[in-house]
Amino acid sequence: MTNIDFLVSGCNTHCQHCYVNGGPGPLMPVEDALLCIERLDLLASRLPGEVSFTLDHEPMNHPDIDRILQAAAQTQWIQNFHHGMTTGVGLMRRQDRHAVLQSYLKWGYSEFGITIHGSKAHHDEITQRPGAYDAAVSAADFLKAEGAELNISLMLNRFFPEDAESITGLLKRLQPSYIYFAIPIYTPHRNMGRFEPYRAAVEDIKNLQGYLAQWGQDESKILSLGEQSTPIAAAEQLRSGAGLPELFAKEQDELYLSLHQDCMLYVGNSGAETQCLGDLRSIDIESAAKTIASLPGNRDYGAFYQEDVLPASQALTAALTKLPPNLVYGDIESVFYRGLDELNIPTRLIPTQQPKSL
Repeated sequence: MTNIDFLVSGCNTHCQHCYVNGGPGPLMPVEDALLCIERLDLLASRLPGEVSFTLDHEPMNHPDIDRILQAAAQTQWIQNFHHGMTTGVGLMRRQDRHAVLQSYLKWGYSEFGITIHGSKAHHDEITQRPGAYDAAVSAADFLKAEGAELNISLMLNRFFPEDAESITGLLKRLQPSYIYFAIPIYTPHRNMGRFEPYRAAVEDIKNLQGYLAQWGQDESKILSLGEQSTPIAAAEQLRSGAGLPELFAKEQDELYLSLHQDCMLYVGNSGAETQCLGDLRSIDIESAAKTIASLPGNRDYGAFYQEDVLPASQALTAALTKLPPNLVYGDIESVFYRGLDELNIPTRLIPTQQPKSL
C-alpha cells in the first residue's frame, strides 16, 4: 500500500502532538494542485498494489477546494482517502462554508470529524491557537446541521481527568456518530518533544474509569494498551531479549510519500521526509515509478533511523529508565523512538524547504 500526503494547504492550528508537523503554511496554487492530481494518477498506474492520496493539512482553507475535490474524486488509478478532520477554523471563517460543504457532499465525501483536547482552555493551549475550541465546536454544529456525519476524536493528555465532565457534556450535546479515543504517538519530528509535558500517564487512564465507558470506549482494552506502551514496559521488553536489529528487520508493507505545496515529492510522511524525488510537475513518471516501487515500507523503525547508528539495547534500556515510567504512548514503537531521542541518536530525516508564499 502506498499513500501520498498531499499538502494542499497549511493547517490553522499547531497541535503540539502532531505527527505530521502540521501548522500554518501556504496554499498550493489551484492549477498546480490539479496538475499534481493528474500526475499522481498517472504515477499510480505504474505502481503495484493499492495507491491513495490524502488532501492535507486542512483543505477547507483552499479557495478553490471545489475544483480540487472534483479532480480528486474522478481519478482512475489513485483513490482519494478522505479523513475529513478539520480544526473548524478555516471552515467557520468562510462566508461560503455552505457551498464548501455541499461540494464535499456532492463529490461523495460525507464524513467529517473534529479533535477535542479537553476543556476550552486546555484545547486552545495544546493547539496553540486561542479560539480553537470554539471554532471546532461551531464547526461540529454546522456539519451536523448540514446533514454531514460527525465523528469526534478525543486526544488523550494529562488534563483529561479534570476535564472529563466537560468532555462528557460536549459529547452528549453533539451526539457524534463515532468517538475515537486517541493516545498520541511519538516520532522524532522536530516539534513532537513539546507535547511531552502534556502526555498522560497510566494513572490518568485509571482516573477516567466510568467516563471512558460513557464515551463508548472499552475501558479495560484502553488501560491494557496504555500499560503495554510505557517506558517501563519497553525497558522490560528489551531486558527480555527484544533487540532493535530484529525490530528494524521486520518487513513493512506500507509506503508513505508526501507532496508539498511547492510540488516537491518526498519519500516519507509529512515531517518525516528522507529523500526528495523531485518536482512532480516535471519529473519523469516512469523513472519515479521504478524508484518508488523499489522502496521498502516506511511506517516505522527504518522510516526514521539507519540501523548502523542504533545503540546497544543496554544503552536504550538505561535511557528509558530515566523517563517517567508510566507515561502512555500510542504504541511501543513510539516509546523506543522517545528513548532514542533521549540518547540524541541521529535520524534519517532531511530538512525540507517550504515557501513562505506561493
